[in-house]
Amino acid sequence: MAAVAQCPYCRKPAQVPERLLGMRVRCPSCAREFVTSKPRDGAASDTPAASRSSTLCPACKTPLSPESTMCQECGWVRTTAQQTETAGVICTNPQCGAANSANERLCQRCLAPLPWPEGKILHGRYRIEQHIAVGGFGSVYRAYDLEARRVVALKEMFCADAAEFATRLGFFRREAEILRLLQPFVIVPRLYDFVHQGTEALIVMEFVRGRNLLEVLESGRVQAFPIPVVARWGIQICQVLEHLHAQKPPIIHRDIKPDNLMLLDDETSIRMIDFGTARDLGRSVRTRLAAKTRVFTEGYAPPEQILGKPEVRSDLFALAGTLYHLATGKPPEGPETGRHLAEQLQSRACPFASHERWFYEILQINLSEDANDRYYSAHALRQDLEKQHVTRQVNCPRCAYVNRVREPYCVRCGTPLTEPGPPCTACGRENYLGSRFCVHCGSRLR
Repeated sequence: MAAVAQCPYCRKPAQVPERLLGMRVRCPSCAREFVTSKPRDGAASDTPAASRSSTLCPACKTPLSPESTMCQECGWVRTTAQQTETAGVICTNPQCGAANSANERLCQRCLAPLPWPEGKILHGRYRIEQHIAVGGFGSVYRAYDLEARRVVALKEMFCADAAEFATRLGFFRREAEILRLLQPFVIVPRLYDFVHQGTEALIVMEFVRGRNLLEVLESGRVQAFPIPVVARWGIQICQVLEHLHAQKPPIIHRDIKPDNLMLLDDETSIRMIDFGTARDLGRSVRTRLAAKTRVFTEGYAPPEQILGKPEVRSDLFALAGTLYHLATGKPPEGPETGRHLAEQLQSRACPFASHERWFYEILQINLSEDANDRYYSAHALRQDLEKQHVTRQVNCPRCAYVNRVREPYCVRCGTPLTEPGPPCTACGRENYLGSRFCVHCGSRLR
């Protein structure tokens, strides 16, 4: 049982366990200590019976008396305008964890954005069913669309500061545009709507039932996936990357990893989720050469991306690291994994079966530290995954001379054999992928 004692300093009521009556306690409102009065003989406490009747804290279900303003167990605070509460919201900040009123949007302790409580209806249409995750810009929910009568996923972006919200809104809207661009691909969730109102914005999309592949691997249910299955998933991801990289200017994903791949309940199909880090490389030479925001996941990101200079081949490195993790159950360690694979492939005691060697050769190539040693396009990577074969030679379209694959120019006639690559950092002029030096000014290319 709990009793209510009035703080002699701030005059506010405080809930006190009966076992602490007559002892020194700290007021939850003003933080000053005082001694509570002992209960009278024959009475449970020196507070009125009406005050001793309790309700449950909406956050942690600890008994509360009607007069208490704060739960001493979890920190939930009753606003002065409310006499009762039907739900509480726990702050998602791992350093805080305080409980708040259901009507608050910012944590009253740390000012972090709060998720919506279950049952809340947004924009008169979307009823929150479950808070799933919290990200850099906001939260992700499972919700029910009352008009379309279907379960949807809501990705919310909320920011109390109007100026900062305006900056974030551009990136958030861009994510919705990328989802709309990728609607022809079955492994990308369907985009239903984009809603912007005040300092809140929502992306409404298909709700994907399942678990991300990292959770599946870490659950111990499977240690690794069969190579034919992993290769098929790689082909599907390559199709998405081909479309993104073919845009003008190219769009790079920048965060391909098992966490961003959902395994559906059928145990065979996947969905790519979270395109929030995807960005275009810029239209002008200056923007292409400028350092980008350093967004990467350690182990899956190549050196150029860690330095803020990502390009289309950076996505191929991340994809190779992801396929390696799915096929072996071991997380990649950046270029070190590529070097380790190369040693295994060259060893007489190669641990890979002969019919699977092609797969690990593809991974080793695309986990190369130097981008020029990787495949030059998602299209080329997809073709080799489909053929289950590593392409090593290519014919010149002009003189038919057989060149090594990924040579930028035909060694006989000089015809370009690859696609245009990043511009020279010295003169800004275009070179073909695979060139180590600029053909215009002779400067070293990264």
